[in-house]
Amino acid sequence: MRPTVLCVDDDRSLCQILARALRSEGYQVQTAHDGEEALAAVHLHQPDLLLLDVMLPKRDGFAVLESMRELGGALAETPVLLLSGCTRTPAYVQRAEALRAAALLTKPLPLETLLGLVAKHLGGGPVVPPRGREDRRGEKPVAGTLRTLPFPALLHHLHGMRASGVLHVQQGRKRKRIEFREGRPVAVRSNLLNECFGNLLVRTGRITQAQLAESVRRMKSGQGPQGEILVAMQLIAEDELGDMLRTQAEEKLFDVFEWREGRFQLERGARLRRGNALSLDLQPADFILAGARGRVPLAQIEEFLRDNSGRCAVPGESPFYRFQEIALEPAERELLARSRTPLPLDELLGAGESVQRAAYGLMVTEMLELRDVEGAAEAPRPSPPAEPELEASQPPAAGAVAQAPPSPSSRVDRTRRAELAGLLQRFREAETYYGVLGVPEDADDEAVRNAYADLAKRTHPDRFGHASAAVKTLAERAFAHVARAYEHLADARRRSEYQLDRRRREREAAELDEGQRALRAELFFQEGEEKLRARDPRGALACFERAVAVYPEEGEYHAHQGWALWLSSDQAPDALSEALSHVRRGAKLAPDRQKTYLFLGRLQKAAGREKLARRAFARAVQLGPDCVEALRELRLLEMRRPREPGLFERLLRRSGLAEARAWPRRSSPG
Repeated sequence: MRPTVLCVDDDRSLCQILARALRSEGYQVQTAHDGEEALAAVHLHQPDLLLLDVMLPKRDGFAVLESMRELGGALAETPVLLLSGCTRTPAYVQRAEALRAAALLTKPLPLETLLGLVAKHLGGGPVVPPRGREDRRGEKPVAGTLRTLPFPALLHHLHGMRASGVLHVQQGRKRKRIEFREGRPVAVRSNLLNECFGNLLVRTGRITQAQLAESVRRMKSGQGPQGEILVAMQLIAEDELGDMLRTQAEEKLFDVFEWREGRFQLERGARLRRGNALSLDLQPADFILAGARGRVPLAQIEEFLRDNSGRCAVPGESPFYRFQEIALEPAERELLARSRTPLPLDELLGAGESVQRAAYGLMVTEMLELRDVEGAAEAPRPSPPAEPELEASQPPAAGAVAQAPPSPSSRVDRTRRAELAGLLQRFREAETYYGVLGVPEDADDEAVRNAYADLAKRTHPDRFGHASAAVKTLAERAFAHVARAYEHLADARRRSEYQLDRRRREREAAELDEGQRALRAELFFQEGEEKLRARDPRGALACFERAVAVYPEEGEYHAHQGWALWLSSDQAPDALSEALSHVRRGAKLAPDRQKTYLFLGRLQKAAGREKLARRAFARAVQLGPDCVEALRELRLLEMRRPREPGLFERLLRRSGLAEARAWPRRSSPG
């Protein structure tokens, strides 16, 4: 009989995709979405293992696990993997250990790591593997329908589980393949003719249908890729080609947001060949929010809001994108600000389209989370970034949801937040752990214990069980400072070892200084690139020299310094050797940068070493297939290469007749 896994999380989409992944491994899977439902499922299904979220409605994960341990019998020994979106505080770890949790894991968690832990605690894996097609790497694909798991939610959860592989999506005859690396979409392919590069340019008015037909004719005759042909036809500029190809790739991806029906299948570990590369500057949240703003059908968004009618939106407990630079639009910022009090979805149904789209995007990315109305007031939630409060006489913006006056509980939250923030500021400014506890360096054990007991009472997270998540987060951070200080100062032996810890902190300070050096050097480098684009090689050289001086470990800085030196010398022969030495050092330090090999090839070409130049240009193209500058240099070198001897000459050389025929001409009488 196959092992049964109970997956408990209030995020239904996450439960769906985890269930599919676990079923593809051969397990039977049941799901639940709150603490009461989880306990009922435990009694009904007698699972072999639980994946249990800590923050659940009605009864949290710790309370569920505590009730299970009190049951006795086999259920009391069931392995439980606790999942938390919060920081692993000492209190959380202590409570998990006391309840004999198999592990306390922090979300987001890579899918492969989670599946490995499940297999480990179930004795190595499922007893009876499921029947079904396996991918070429021997791993079972995760599959489903876009009706039950819409593409925006699928994209979000693949990122949250750091999935790597190729996602196949199909709607009728439409087929897309999207490659993911560590949860980020990096490339896409499509079988749709209207998404070809030339057709995209026709739709955007860049070229005519006749020019497209001519480029296709040349492409079929073997003159090269369509992009290079259009550049050769002078229909687009070389420096535009890369941006246009990325725009084409994004259009292929955004088209899937419009699909309400279809199937998907994740081929884990696979790679995509000849796909259009997506911009690495965009985060998955950027794609999701952009798709919600303009591509997801409005009817789908309204259906989502209706299905969740009677529920509220609150700020996300621990959104995946907290530390990413995401450009939020005004409607999204407005919703985050107004969700400090629970935001009923019924009110969003009557709002304008922009508000509905903003709410959908924020809820899919879990920047806003759904809660039942009765539990929304107690639900843990962080406060969004502070927004300027509206004057009492100022009416709300059109289409916005009215904000309720602050409740007594919110005033208490503000008082607690101010107190904890003051303590945190004091802890951060303290230079030693003695300063954190507020005791002198000659304090004895009793003085240290008394100081710790006083601060622990004021900051312990259990004291803030019904506070907002923002207050809880401050408490966890403050208590972590206090606990860490006491851990190092509790007795004489630990205080004597404290000096070792101070040395460790000095090393951390040195690492921070290295990060600051890297930032300063990057700013100099970017300024140098701007000067190069403005045809100011001397100014660029000065910037690159400053970047190298601040951070000499970065090879790209050396390479640009050498190229700027060559340009600023008006390509004087005596500067060539020095420029080459800088670029060679750059290639040694950064062997994966295409610009480094482009510069190296150009300098080798200037030195008359065409064979070495050709090799450097080829390496640049290998690192960046869309490096049109290196491709152009290779074509020029190919045109200058001497023709190979014909068949007759090669036969003469092989037989030695050519040598014999040439001998009388080389001999002279006498």
